[in-house]
Amino acid sequence: MQATNIKRFEGRLFAEEGRLCLIVEVKDEERIARVSCCIDGKRTILEMPISEISKRLSAGSDLVLDNLNSEQASKRVMQKKDGWYFSAREGLKGPFETAEAAQEGLQTYVIAAQSSPGDAAAAAG
Repeated sequence: MQATNIKRFEGRLFAEEGRLCLIVEVKDEERIARVSCCIDGKRTILEMPISEISKRLSAGSDLVLDNLNSEQASKRVMQKKDGWYFSAREGLKGPFETAEAAQEGLQTYVIAAQSSPGDAAAAAG
């Protein structure tokens, strides 16, 4: 499976043991994905093999969420005079040196928000 196809997993949903899970990051080199779900009332980030993710997505192919690679997510990254920023509920976060760094900052922010809402602000710096 090519990296471009694997990256499309980000932002997709699947059901696991009655829980809704969100794929928040795919690590192509390691062939794993970071998955956010709620276990015992706590949001948790799990790492799962890409092969398992693919099986679960095939089983629930009609579940989709705007993902981190969507047009909406790309609209959240913008350039200002002093650098690149991403928008969050709390306002603009940045500056970052490049658009890619701002996109990575957005991804870190989303993962932190999934893990613990209080961590998102700290992750955004």
